Amino acid sequence: MANRKISHVKGKGSINHNNRNHFYKNVDPSKTPNNIYYAKESLEDAYQKCFGQAVEQYNAKQKRADRKIDDYYTHLFGNARKDVVATSTNKENSFYEIVVGIGDKNNTAVGSADGELATKILDEYARGFQERNPNFYVFNSVMHLDEKTPHLHIDYVPVAGGYRNGIPLRNSQSVALEQMGFGKNKNSINEWRIQERKILRELCEKHGLEISEETQGRGKTFTPDEYKKMRDEVKENLKTDPDILEEIKEEIRADVEGELLSEQQHLVDEVAKRKKEVSDLQGKKSTLQKDIKQEQKNFTDMQTKFKPRKDDLQRVLKLAKETKPPVLSSRVSLTKEDWDFVVDIAKQHARISDTTLAALEKYDKDTDALERCQSLYLAVASEVAAITHFGDRSKLQHAVQDVLKDVEDWRVVAWCIDDMTKHKPSDLDEILAIRQAKITKKYNHAKKMRDYNQPTVTPQKAKKQTHRHDDR
Repeated sequence: MANRKISHVKGKGSINHNNRNHFYKNVDPSKTPNNIYYAKESLEDAYQKCFGQAVEQYNAKQKRADRKIDDYYTHLFGNARKDVVATSTNKENSFYEIVVGIGDKNNTAVGSADGELATKILDEYARGFQERNPNFYVFNSVMHLDEKTPHLHIDYVPVAGGYRNGIPLRNSQSVALEQMGFGKNKNSINEWRIQERKILRELCEKHGLEISEETQGRGKTFTPDEYKKMRDEVKENLKTDPDILEEIKEEIRADVEGELLSEQQHLVDEVAKRKKEVSDLQGKKSTLQKDIKQEQKNFTDMQTKFKPRKDDLQRVLKLAKETKPPVLSSRVSLTKEDWDFVVDIAKQHARISDTTLAALEKYDKDTDALERCQSLYLAVASEVAAITHFGDRSKLQHAVQDVLKDVEDWRVVAWCIDDMTKHKPSDLDEILAIRQAKITKKYNHAKKMRDYNQPTVTPQKAKKQTHRHDDR
């Protein structure tokens, strides 16, 4: 019987190595196209597929925003990289990997007859893995045929359900194993591996590939102690078989090199990201400095503009104080110069008040027209949508006017023509928001001008002929 063994061990979990994002010394690039992929999905997509709906259900029940979970992976592992295994605070891994192989380069090398048979057996094993293990979601699975012996890398995310509180589905290998029937003791993972080794051995026997006996005979279940003894035998074989040892060393060395390259690229990306942030901050600083200078100029201009108004105010206050009516009369006397000054102030106040009142009235009319536009847009959206293909504004104007021929308010028609020229009828909310912003802008401008020019005091009226004021 050939001294050929099967291996079913925990892998390091390096997606870049498995998917050949980088090439290493133990890899023959000319044979890489022969590798067989059974699953090749990003870990981010896998988490969304496995836990996305469960997280949405959990968030829907939360009344406080700070208890909601935006992303399940980030919730468990923060900003940890997704191409290598990360560990959460509760000791769960972001994903798990097993490496499955048959024999070594001396008895089952790639390209040999037994190597081809081993490839066929591993292919059958890989295709049945997900069905046998429904709680292990396989997101990346590949058979490497570009190294010395054919072997599988199977990466999976454990999915456990049935939680009454919190998220109904979670990442938990122990609970996933329990739900697949391997119990909840600490040896459940060993019992699962023993079963998988048994399945692999049975596939080898089915295809006539000789495998050396392990601690127990065929058809007998290993106990945890027996599994430990078997594991010790595997360690002893590693000490005595330099070929197996060298192959594992090459695998580990490749993983380390891949991780270093990935980390280096990660650092390069982080530096580029920080440089962009610094550049953006410098741009914002420059903009803020310009804004500050502009505000300082506006303040200086305002001081210059208001200085004459301040002088006018002081003069009005002085007149009000000095022109008190005598005891037996309510009339006061002013010089013609003072009288003209007071009348001019009063006219300014009246003119500004009239302008503001007109702006307020127009604002009310425009707001009413906007409400009519809203109902009108909804009523004729389909008709207007059919004629917006006109590139000529005059043709569009005639077409819209024909549709809106019963509308009396000319502003509504004009707005429709203008809005439909620049926007799609389906963008109703955007159209109304833009139109409302234009109306509000005009009103705010009129209000600002009123506040900017409004006299602080209202002068008393007087008879122009006598330059006297009568309160009676």
